[in-house]
Amino acid sequence: MKRVSSKSPCPDDRAWTGRYRNYVYGFSIVIPRGLKGYWNSARCAPDEKYGCVCMGDHGRFIPLSNDATIEAFVGYQMESDWSVAEHERQEISSLKQDQTNHEVTVVRSRWFRLGRLHARRFEARFLKNNSPMVTDHIIALHEGVEYELILRTLPERYRKDKIQFERIIATWRLTPRV
Repeated sequence: MKRVSSKSPCPDDRAWTGRYRNYVYGFSIVIPRGLKGYWNSARCAPDEKYGCVCMGDHGRFIPLSNDATIEAFVGYQMESDWSVAEHERQEISSLKQDQTNHEVTVVRSRWFRLGRLHARRFEARFLKNNSPMVTDHIIALHEGVEYELILRTLPERYRKDKIQFERIIATWRLTPRV
């Protein structure tokens, strides 16, 4: 993964291009040419002794426009006995419970392949602060880790933004954890 120049020693102040590999959670994606990925975790803190202290690297946030993003997010599975379908139901429930969202409708929900993993993929449409939005959300589980790829965009941008999303999905791989 290449860094875009920055004077800060902290990775949350940098933009990243090309291959992104997460060694802790064991996955990689390629950020498409022309796009940049940003830290998708709690902010880091500059430290005189260590240079930078970060809580952990949970993925990348990839802006497509002011109204559209792709998010690669990963974390340890909180409900270790839940199936991927139960995790999908929880994500849909969270969308519906968010006070800024209204009229949440799941347009499509299906089994999907993320790399070699069985995953769930759903598309939902809703009003966020009275603006129409679409989310295309993929969830996969592997060895106690929950992997997510999420596209959030405006309905009129969805077809175009889905092309970039599909490019990232095609590059998603499990990698050895360190």
